Amino acid sequence: MSSDLVMDTCLLAGSIILKNGGETYRTEETMALIAKAAGMDDVNSSATPTSIILSFRCSGFDHTRMVRTPKRTTNLNKITLVNDVSRQFVGGKINLEQAYRTLREIDQKKQIYPKWLQHLAAATASGSFAMLAGGDWGSLVPSAIAGLIVNLSQEYLEQFVRMKFFTEFSAALLGGLFALLTVTVFPQLHLSIIIIGAMLPLFPGIAITNSLRDLMAGDLVAGVSRGVEAMLTAVSVAVATAIILSFTR
Repeated sequence: MSSDLVMDTCLLAGSIILKNGGETYRTEETMALIAKAAGMDDVNSSATPTSIILSFRCSGFDHTRMVRTPKRTTNLNKITLVNDVSRQFVGGKINLEQAYRTLREIDQKKQIYPKWLQHLAAATASGSFAMLAGGDWGSLVPSAIAGLIVNLSQEYLEQFVRMKFFTEFSAALLGGLFALLTVTVFPQLHLSIIIIGAMLPLFPGIAITNSLRDLMAGDLVAGVSRGVEAMLTAVSVAVATAIILSFTR
């Protein structure tokens, strides 16, 4: 098999997993399995949340390449599809060319759910969480609208600003300002309950989970970096919330 095609296939599979919310150990394992199944020797793979390095020996020559994944999102469906392609190739059901073409198609796939449905889900989750936090039916709609504002503003700001901390802080601040305005108009509502629901779309649940899994798998660099990323998100939400609550004093 062509070493370039093996390298391209492995790196494409790894980058899809990494930039769609997969763990670093899963990224390394998938690349190594594909390379070994393709007949490569002395396979070594290394991944961090922002980069992938793969090396192997083919026909007496060493090959090494690195790719960066600066932008990441969450799409577990693509991770599942890549895992299926990897299993089929390792099992001999498809050849390397078919695996590479399938991976290209997976990488270019759009989200399963349209944007409007994702925003609607964020609003529903925010309103429901406010109810679980002790709010009444009057807090449901304001919390849902605030969560929708947070989700929409974060997506919009990410198109122009690459600094994640700033986009999350700004989104949290806008959602908090709407909650403050709502409580000003309807004093019977609880500001803290609405803010709790509004910030739900920003909670770094997947980042924390992946950080712990990476740490338990022995990937200390990736685990710590993901943990710091989750902490920065929590700090941005906390600072925005503190600013909103300071207006009430």
